[in-house]
Amino acid sequence: MKQLYKLFIIGFALFSYFGLEAQAYKITFNIKNYDNDTLIVGNYYGERQIVKDTLFKVSKGQFVWKGDEKPAQGVYLALMKSSNTFIQFMLNEAENQFSMTTDYLDPSHAKFKGSHDNDLFYGYMDYLREQRVVADTLRARMERATKAGQEDKVSQEALEMLDKNVKAKQKELIEKNPTSLTALLLRGTGDIDVPSFEGLPEDTIKTRRYYYYKEHYFDNIDMQHPGLIRTPFIYQKIDTYMSKVINQHPDTIIKAIDFILPKMEGNTEAYRYFLAELLNKYASMKMVGYDAMYVHLVDNYYLKGKAPWINEENVTKMRENANDLRPILIGKKMPDITTYKEDGTPVRLWNIQSPYTVVLFWAPDCGHCQKSMPDIVAFYKKYKDQGVQLLSICTKPGEKTPTCWPAIEKEHMGDFINTADEYGRYNKSVKIKATPKLFILDEKKEILLKDIPAEELDKVFQEILNIEKNKMKFEKN
Repeated sequence: MKQLYKLFIIGFALFSYFGLEAQAYKITFNIKNYDNDTLIVGNYYGERQIVKDTLFKVSKGQFVWKGDEKPAQGVYLALMKSSNTFIQFMLNEAENQFSMTTDYLDPSHAKFKGSHDNDLFYGYMDYLREQRVVADTLRARMERATKAGQEDKVSQEALEMLDKNVKAKQKELIEKNPTSLTALLLRGTGDIDVPSFEGLPEDTIKTRRYYYYKEHYFDNIDMQHPGLIRTPFIYQKIDTYMSKVINQHPDTIIKAIDFILPKMEGNTEAYRYFLAELLNKYASMKMVGYDAMYVHLVDNYYLKGKAPWINEENVTKMRENANDLRPILIGKKMPDITTYKEDGTPVRLWNIQSPYTVVLFWAPDCGHCQKSMPDIVAFYKKYKDQGVQLLSICTKPGEKTPTCWPAIEKEHMGDFINTADEYGRYNKSVKIKATPKLFILDEKKEILLKDIPAEELDKVFQEILNIEKNKMKFEKN
């Protein structure tokens, strides 16, 4: 009898297992007033929305999305043709089968069966719509009072109470359903509560509040949630932090990168997406000094095995690119290259004694160089008596090197320290991939700035001089 009971249990388990495996998920969409025979299902993925499946109608307005392998959890979209309006819905780990009913003419009021998470989300959205109507009415009353030169304190207090009630509603929903996707969304899109720091000077309060906000910006976001990358808020949240919350200085951005990415380690999809996103962003940006972020990401993430999905060929290319950039990052001492005048006299960069040295790599047949040269010549005429030396290096190698010298006279570059190297030996330490390329060095030959457009050279250098003057005044005081 016991043996028969065991067989029954095993048989039931296998039946249940294969039954579940045969239909891992099934979502039914019932859309009133929708005549099209196609429904597109997709999901958020970082910055993008990607298509997961194309559904064809089972009957008018009814579509079924099903399969053996359940899609990853996150926020999904059902896109209706041909208006391209869409309905958002949650797909979490626990809810495999549910149905949604809505109206093509007003898809905001969707109803669900079998999905507590979606009930929560749409219930909250319905609540918000109701509160918004009340809030709009109160604001209209206050506006009318203001126009009449009066103050509507009753409406103002009611509006403040309404705001408190909405926050209380959010808090209640999150506390009662902490593992839901709805809670993830509400926490992630909510604001950080910043202390008032009352009793301090106003400037100090602003500074304290800013640093608190920056430090606690991600406190409400579960960076380890597997559905995080498939939410509509996470990309915007990180992009806002990187582009608006922090100072746009390379050193600050590098600290921000190291602040964000470790929070995602263990959440493979989100970590992989944002590591690649940041690398591509800073590899393609042409802003001065931003190549430092690319080098940092390669050195501290890709070359340390923190991106195991990247093949060796791509890692090798990244290493080579970083190696080319690393010696000429802003703040580094420029490598001590030696180039040669027309008569063969060697010119060693570090031997040039000057408070500032401008190094120009150019080529006689480079259209951009020809366009830029009048600005560079004018700049040098203006500043050569203020402690500026300009070393020009023609990049034409081998049998083309002799074409450099006539071009110097043609471009009125005679006052520069004009050099070249037929063997291009400087490329071993200073890789030049495009011309013109400009560097501004200080007395120690450290790179102050590089890749400045020629037309901005005068303005940028004047800012450098102003900074130096202010620094000297500060040190004296």
